Amino acid sequence: MKKLTALLAALIMVFVFATGVQAQEQAKTADKPVTVWINGEQVEFNENEVIVEKGTTLVPARAMLETLGYSVAWDHPNQAVLAEKYGFSVALQIGNATGYVNGVETQLSVAPKVYRGTTYVPLRFISEAINYDVQWDHESQSVFLTKEASKGYFWKVEKDGVEVHLLGSVHLGDAGMYPLRDEIEEAFDNADHLVVEVNTAQAPDEKVAKEIAALQTFTDGTTLKDHVSAETYSRIQQFLTDLGLETNAYDTFKPWAVHLDMINYEAVVAGYQGGLGIDMYYLNRALAANKPILELESYMLQLNIFDGYSKELQEQQVNEVLDSIYGVEVTSATEEPALDVLIDLWVRGDDAGLEELVAAMKKESPEMYKSVLTDRHPGMIEKIEGYLNNEKNESYFIITGYLHMLGEEGLVNLLKEKGYTVTRI
Repeated sequence: MKKLTALLAALIMVFVFATGVQAQEQAKTADKPVTVWINGEQVEFNENEVIVEKGTTLVPARAMLETLGYSVAWDHPNQAVLAEKYGFSVALQIGNATGYVNGVETQLSVAPKVYRGTTYVPLRFISEAINYDVQWDHESQSVFLTKEASKGYFWKVEKDGVEVHLLGSVHLGDAGMYPLRDEIEEAFDNADHLVVEVNTAQAPDEKVAKEIAALQTFTDGTTLKDHVSAETYSRIQQFLTDLGLETNAYDTFKPWAVHLDMINYEAVVAGYQGGLGIDMYYLNRALAANKPILELESYMLQLNIFDGYSKELQEQQVNEVLDSIYGVEVTSATEEPALDVLIDLWVRGDDAGLEELVAAMKKESPEMYKSVLTDRHPGMIEKIEGYLNNEKNESYFIITGYLHMLGEEGLVNLLKEKGYTVTRI
């Protein structure tokens, strides 16, 4: 969401200032030069070499990270390497054995160092930060980094020679979801427009921000405990106490707003971030390429869906996310499944698993199914058809949550019923 400098400024605040002392001793190198390969292609370090120190392979930081597609900056005052790629960030400091991946501390086996004027970092730290598998071949003195691209949920929609691409998204993510398939990336590169549910890379204007704040809170003199049972309110208070917060911190908020805040907390604890979701990944790419961004919906449309939930459903969802946070087994489809399950479905592009998930929601929570999915589809379809019938014959790359895609009332089937050819890619 943030530009490189703004994103990494927050990370540098947690660093201990570097001593500025460079490595004086020469690292031990093998007789045979060590080579590094990413998915079958050798990484070129030019005049620099890969070195091995205390059993740890170190590589030139800039060359390695730029090969992986990162923007790399050097913070001279703090002797720190800062790298960013579409919302995913890595920060390392000379002489500091603590690295940061999206602001989360990670211990390194060997601290980054300067060798012959070049900054070196542990290869395994970089590879594990972005979830690549690492294999060492002793005979060839080679390190192999491999990773299969995520399959995702991706379709081409066409009629009379005009086409758009439709990508099912998961709004939260981690580095393990990347890289994406070439077919998806190429379709985005070739598109004239990016279309998302809501452009979350752009903060709502002052008027909308006030409307959002007002919608989330009670204005009739009541508080949260007047809208949930005593037992539920007690559980909420315990959650706040465990976080070191005042027990009345949620009192002005409606149950659905409390639920969303708890979902965000659970995601962060599990290592998932909105900045690494598919939507934000492509929003950042679109901003970098000056590609126009359009919206299928709006902040207020989506929040009004939550605000329209029945009192019973709102309280149920609060209890279910608390059950999930505290490890209580839950089977109801009204609770969002564990994030790792949702993301695993997306990585594998499991159509059968997705259809089963949608069917379970429809059976176990008709209210949520109708509000979150089917009530929104007519508006989405209308806009998608508008893109398909645009007079300029421009191309559109459309992203919406993958739960909208499959099932009898999903977008894919609705578009087929309207006569469009929809092809799974």
